[in-house]
Amino acid sequence: MALSRSPTPVLLPVLLLLAGAARANTGCPPLPGLDHCVAGAHGWVYGADAAQVRMLGGDLAASAEAFERHFARAPLRLAVLLDAPQGRIGADARGRLLAAGAAQVVDWPGMQAFQAARESTQPADDPGRRLLAANPAIGQAIWRNLTRHELGHVLFNLAYWPDLGRTSGHGHARSPDWLNEAAAMVLEADELVAQRRRLLRGMGADPAQPLPALAEFLAMANPARPVGQAAPAARGVSLVYRSPAESGDAAAGTRYYAQVQGWADFLVQATAATRAGVLGSISERIAAGGSFEDWLGDTGPAFGLPGTLPALDRQWQAWLQAAAR
Repeated sequence: MALSRSPTPVLLPVLLLLAGAARANTGCPPLPGLDHCVAGAHGWVYGADAAQVRMLGGDLAASAEAFERHFARAPLRLAVLLDAPQGRIGADARGRLLAAGAAQVVDWPGMQAFQAARESTQPADDPGRRLLAANPAIGQAIWRNLTRHELGHVLFNLAYWPDLGRTSGHGHARSPDWLNEAAAMVLEADELVAQRRRLLRGMGADPAQPLPALAEFLAMANPARPVGQAAPAARGVSLVYRSPAESGDAAAGTRYYAQVQGWADFLVQATAATRAGVLGSISERIAAGGSFEDWLGDTGPAFGLPGTLPALDRQWQAWLQAAAR
């Protein structure tokens, strides 16, 4: 997900999809330099900072519960290593984590490392940099939200495309961009979700900038992703820090994310009274080589949705109008 706070740089995480990490108060294989660990159904979080480990462990536990609710299947377990010491967590230690049940070991920056890397792309007088320096809680919220979103992509891709990383392309390559982003959004905390919902209401009330038609939206590429972004050489997840000039269209990306948020909300709300797990059902069909329209015609009615895209578009437009009030 690309985050932009103009004129601050865009943070563009690149999903590399690399196999690897995990531990807890009980059942945590020891890792050199990472003395604190929390484990649970979500997997393991290791780090040198006990408060950050507890915080992120709670966040990922909440994401795991949301994944099961929205996808009607238990998530795979991740092992997340915060600020792993360079070269000290070797293949044997990572192998023990995989043997303990981790589907992937993810090396991830702790809060301070994340902020330092972000600041390295900003001029010293950048207003966003000064704002974060004066309000550490904002930087903490950005780190937590971004971590939850990006690891949501990892959970989604591991669940439906477990071979990603052994083939060319990005982590989202075999799902439509809207589905890849929706999958991460439904695992996030409420604050960022609420921001997008407010933005969508404003967009719906602006006749000068109408939302794209449903068929166009479903076929769109994420405009916040830079054109020609290189395919990863290894499997895993990392952050790439880019200036606005190096990144995709941040303004269009912000609108796109707001529409994806609304579309995910619509699908969940429109099907809740009939059947849970609509995003999981759609993902299974697309992972098997089908399309959203294939799923809609065959399975949509079982979730209480119309079986054609034009009929669904009419229902979607009515939902948008109601949401804008």
